[in-house]
Amino acid sequence: MIAIEACDYSPGWFIDWLYHPEVHGGEACATSVFGLMAPQSPEEYRWETWWYYAQGGPGIFRGDLYFYSVDHDFRQLAEKISGNVPMYLMTGVYDFACTPEMTAETGKKLRGSETIIMEEIGHFPMSENPVTFKKYLMPVLEKIMSRKLQAQAGV
Repeated sequence: MIAIEACDYSPGWFIDWLYHPEVHGGEACATSVFGLMAPQSPEEYRWETWWYYAQGGPGIFRGDLYFYSVDHDFRQLAEKISGNVPMYLMTGVYDFACTPEMTAETGKKLRGSETIIMEEIGHFPMSENPVTFKKYLMPVLEKIMSRKLQAQAGV
């Protein structure tokens, strides 16, 4: 399993006023997530990610944040995971919603997990900087394939 921006709890991000008739939710949410991207990410991809978030209809981002910051609380469940499936927790160093420290703490609770902190990337690695993200993703995929080949060979 590969988890991106992988902390078990990220409180404080629910923004109730995003669903208000005087607020353009799409622009407000897109601009708020712009700060979660690394300054090294190419401008083209940063603005494209902004555009994705600007497309949300009324209440969409508010609901997303409610899940992310209120409903999403796996602190009590993390230690129950068996560790039978290898888990790779990948977080960008510029992510302040799910910080590298939060990811490392989550990783300590998960048997068989590996925490990978990605330099020069923020909260949206695959869209804000796909070239840099690929540099981190490919070694993880190679580890997964290697484990699969070893299992097939009975090693």
